Amino acid sequence: MSSLAEDLSAFKNRLKAQPVLQKRVISSVNNDTSSTNNSDDERKKKKPKVTTVFSQPADTGIGSHILTQLHHAVEFIKKQDRPVTVSELQSYLSGQGGPQLLTNLQLISRINYDPINKTYEYRPLHNIRSEEAFLAFLRRQPTFRGLSVKELKDGWSGCMEAIGELEKSGDILVLRTKKEGTPRLVWANKGGDIGGVDEEFVTTWDRIAIPPQSELPSTLEEAGLKPTSVDPSTVKKANASTERKQKKPRKGKITNTHLTGILKDFSGRR
Repeated sequence: MSSLAEDLSAFKNRLKAQPVLQKRVISSVNNDTSSTNNSDDERKKKKPKVTTVFSQPADTGIGSHILTQLHHAVEFIKKQDRPVTVSELQSYLSGQGGPQLLTNLQLISRINYDPINKTYEYRPLHNIRSEEAFLAFLRRQPTFRGLSVKELKDGWSGCMEAIGELEKSGDILVLRTKKEGTPRLVWANKGGDIGGVDEEFVTTWDRIAIPPQSELPSTLEEAGLKPTSVDPSTVKKANASTERKQKKPRKGKITNTHLTGILKDFSGRR
C-alpha cells in the first residue's frame, strides 16, 4: 500500500509540474478578444468632423493695388458723362488716388486730361451725350447701316433711357434681340409714321396684276428673270433632238509593208 500511495503522490507531483496548456489558450483567446474589442471600439469612435470654412475676403473698398485703383478710376470717369476733378476722383477712391495713379490716367488714350482745370474726361467711341446729339448723328449717316447700341453705351450712361423715349416718339427705329428684347441697332426714322403706308403706294400695288401660279415661272423667264423654284409639271420643256455621233473607224498603222500584195485589207468590214 505504501508503494501505491507513493506512486500516486509522484504522479500528482508530475501533473503539477507540467505546464497548463488550457490557461495559455484561454489567455491567448482573451488577448485576441480584447484586441478585437479594441479595434471595434476604435471603429465605433466617430471621426472628428472637419468643417471647412470658406472665408470671404474683407470688404476693403476700392482696393490698394495700383491696377485695381486704375480700373475703378476709369469706370468712375466713364459713368459721369462729364469732366471729373481730382478731388472727386480721390474721394471716390477713398483717398488712395496718389500721384502715380493720376500719371497713369494721363497715359490712357481714352482719357482726356485738361491741365488747366486739372480734370479727367472719358472719350467715347461716338461723342454723343444727349438726345439732340444722338438724332443729329443718326441723320448724318451716309448709309442705312444702323448704329450699334453697344458702341453707343460706351461713354453715355443714359443712352438706354434716350432710346426708349425716342422710339416712343417715332424719331428712331430700333432693332431688338429676340430673347431679351434689348436694343441692338438703331436708325433715324427718315420716313413717316411707323406702321402707316401712303395711299398712292397702296393704289399702285393694287394695279399690278399677279399672274396665276402655273404661269408665273414662264412670265418671269419672259421678263428675263430666273425663277427660284420651278415646278417641272408647269413648265413645258422643248424636246431637243440629240443625235448620236458615230465613231469614226480607227485606222491601224500598217507595219508589214513588204507583204502589201499578199495580205487583204479587212478594216472596212464589220
